[in-house]
Amino acid sequence: MVEYFNSQPMNPAAGGGYGEISQNTYVLDNPVCNELSNWIMGCMEEYAKDVMCYSFEELQFAQSWLTYKQPGQFHKAHTHPNTIIAGVFYYELFEGAPAICFSKNVGSSNRSYIEPSLNLETYKNSRYSQEEVYFTPSLNNLIIFPSYLTHGVPPNTTGKVRKALGVNALTKGKLGDRETISEIFYSRYA
Repeated sequence: MVEYFNSQPMNPAAGGGYGEISQNTYVLDNPVCNELSNWIMGCMEEYAKDVMCYSFEELQFAQSWLTYKQPGQFHKAHTHPNTIIAGVFYYELFEGAPAICFSKNVGSSNRSYIEPSLNLETYKNSRYSQEEVYFTPSLNNLIIFPSYLTHGVPPNTTGKVRKALGVNALTKGKLGDRETISEIFYSRYA
């Protein structure tokens, strides 16, 4: 499967600041990826039910693509619209590869107008108060997170290419529900 991934043609990502992405943005649809695809979907379904507490009949992949960060390239902070769950699978990794960075939305709309007195030493050292959290993955790690969570990759300061598989998923057939007036019907193959 790594050979299949490495054979995919790459393009500079649209808009700059994203490194490179595969021309094929449905790489997991290839039968050579069935085992990996089933495993990732199982993990995403478990995350959706047990962590996000979503109620759904079935999830489906929206898109799956390869991402490369050449030396000096980075991936600016972003979210994944039109999906509910995102994931990154590290299929090739090397010592010193750039981490993934998750960021809080910080700004006037997310901060109180009245700042209480803070114990600054405790605040600086609490993992819950950090505006950015970096996660250094290991080979074959899968990181799953809500698609609305801001994330990015700092510049690749090594001489090697950082490679990963990105995946988005959403509910199959519909999103939301009738009772909360949020129901939307759709189909990936319409």
